[in-house]
Amino acid sequence: MPPIITFNSEIDWIAKVVVPPHTSIEKGQYVLLHQIQEITDVQPPVLDSKPVPFVYLYREGLAYHIVFDFAPNEADMQEGWKFGKAIAESLQQVLIERTVRVQDSLKALLRAHGLWAAPALLPYPLSRIAKQLEEGDTEGAHLTLREYCTPEFLAETTSKWWSIEQFAVRRQLIEDALGAHREGKYRLSIPALLPHLEGIITDWIFTQLPEDNVPWGTESKTKRFRDLVLDKPPTVSTYERIVSSVIDFIVDGPVLQTFRRWLDQIERAFPNRHVVEHGRYDDSLFDQENSIKLFLLLDTVYYILSNRAPNASLHVP
Repeated sequence: MPPIITFNSEIDWIAKVVVPPHTSIEKGQYVLLHQIQEITDVQPPVLDSKPVPFVYLYREGLAYHIVFDFAPNEADMQEGWKFGKAIAESLQQVLIERTVRVQDSLKALLRAHGLWAAPALLPYPLSRIAKQLEEGDTEGAHLTLREYCTPEFLAETTSKWWSIEQFAVRRQLIEDALGAHREGKYRLSIPALLPHLEGIITDWIFTQLPEDNVPWGTESKTKRFRDLVLDKPPTVSTYERIVSSVIDFIVDGPVLQTFRRWLDQIERAFPNRHVVEHGRYDDSLFDQENSIKLFLLLDTVYYILSNRAPNASLHVP
């Protein structure tokens, strides 16, 4: 039998996937990006229902990986294939990259609703939220975010942060803010966390530059942060896109939006730094969704700094 060579989208895998709540997929149905939450496993390649030798080469960031099996047997199909998890993880990264590309094309729409390419939402539920917003289902998109980002989800997300020094020194404050969020006290969680977006970024910049070279203004510091974290090749292919997405969101989006007059209309899609920290009170800013988004923004900073750590090999969750 002659060898079979396939490239990119020509490659077929039979995969085990987790689908979002209230989603069903029938046999033979064409599956869309927002209908897949996670790829958890794949089966070995077969021809005429029998496993066949194969070589699978794929790229991840700057690295190439190769998986091969020149002596497959039918037991692999019954007992759990030893390569299934690794290949599933590579396919999951493909879903993440595609979701980030969708975010790029809908950046303005997502920003208007206080969102960016948050790693904790990749590929799902950001893929679904983007689809809902594109179709005009604003209420459904916001509900998807709130239902996914439960207090338990936020607790699991923040539990990873302590490996980064700039987060670890703020651990008690962050856990107090999470406690307030759990109790629905968003008027406490949001003001507690918001100043530390700048604080974490500033503390980290001081580990990279002499004191005289650290900018004073928040916008200038954020841009310097971007330049520093992108000064070496990324460890994952979506890293640069995520950095660009969140920096644009902070600098040009609702986070640092200024109001020149006290009574100017303010953006309510995200808790604005100047509004909250200067004490202009608008009760609509202090809701569950804005508290969730602030945790997600800090998690994005964690993701960026984790990829900067020595020997980092981090995947988007």
